[in-house]
Amino acid sequence: MTVSSLICEFDPLHKGHKYLLDTIRQNGSDMMIACMSGNFTQRGEPALFDKYTRTKAALLCGADIVIELPVFCACCGAERFAFGGVTLLHSLGIVDRLYFGSECGDIRLLRQAALAADDSRVTESMKVLLRDGLTFAAAREKAVEAVFGKDIAHILKTPNNILGTEYIKALESLNSSIVPCTVARTGTAHDSKTIHDGFVSASYLRELFISGEMTASYFPEPVSALFSDYRQAPQRRSRMDELEKAMLYRLRMMTLQELAQLPDISEGLENRLYKAIRTECSVEAILQAAKSKRYTMARLRRILLHAFLGFTRETCSAAPAYIRLLGFNTKGRELLRLLKQKAALPIISTPSKLPPLSEEGKRLFALECRCDDLYALSGNTVLPCGSNITTPLVTLC
Repeated sequence: MTVSSLICEFDPLHKGHKYLLDTIRQNGSDMMIACMSGNFTQRGEPALFDKYTRTKAALLCGADIVIELPVFCACCGAERFAFGGVTLLHSLGIVDRLYFGSECGDIRLLRQAALAADDSRVTESMKVLLRDGLTFAAAREKAVEAVFGKDIAHILKTPNNILGTEYIKALESLNSSIVPCTVARTGTAHDSKTIHDGFVSASYLRELFISGEMTASYFPEPVSALFSDYRQAPQRRSRMDELEKAMLYRLRMMTLQELAQLPDISEGLENRLYKAIRTECSVEAILQAAKSKRYTMARLRRILLHAFLGFTRETCSAAPAYIRLLGFNTKGRELLRLLKQKAALPIISTPSKLPPLSEEGKRLFALECRCDDLYALSGNTVLPCGSNITTPLVTLC
């Protein structure tokens, strides 16, 4: 039996994702495990579709088991996002392959780029380039080009390639037996606002959803009705807009010293943010005032989300301490029996009856609960606390 996996957000699951899932299955995978972000995402915003709706979508489109990528990994940059997901999949003890989409579709080139990014000559060169004001991504690309040439540096230019190299690096650091496999990305580019052969990017779909222009035809057939029903629900999720006043309150309460302890803060960025928080009256205005050539908007959005969620550098350096099961189908139920025998971490299947957890595990589960309670403020209707404990597993059996 071959067990394959992928690390994903599926916010929302679109035709490009369905193509990836179908390709994984066609490549000889008997079982498929999705490690999926919960209710907050890498772009520094709450997920438009809640984690249980996205779990059902994943199961309808080919996944057999869905586990949750912890929030303190899901809301970070590519390196931390990848390491958290790979660590969880490695801990399962049953995964043979890790699949991911990439712009290049060439695992050999991605392996070379991963090795190049970790080369000591590259890291030393990057220190100089970063001091010159370049972003991390630009500094790395330029340093790799100087040592390894344009072809390898070009691999580190696009988002899915970059994430793929981070998956490979994480597997190497864990000495994992999981084999990385890539599928060439098809359809539109990562943040494209165009429709190509019926494919629409997740970012454009989110815009269409919020504007009311989204139609069922943009989604794979198995989930079109699910997402259409979700759009009509009074408690449907929205973007950070619904959390803006709560976020501004949190930011205005923070001291300069507290800002300095946030993940991804460096080189005096806390001073720039502190000033922006006290002069601007919206989250977007704070972001615009704080941005610079060195600090991308994506990085700044994540920093503000970290502040809102109460994260520190210590929070985002934690390792996953348990496996949170979100859902499974009939085949997945069979695989769970093997998973319970092989997993190196405790499995949470019924949050109201937690298995024995370490003190760190208890702390991190409480953090996840708190973040989901804040997510409950992000929709058109404010929902009560406790969803991370009271919501049942998604089962398609």
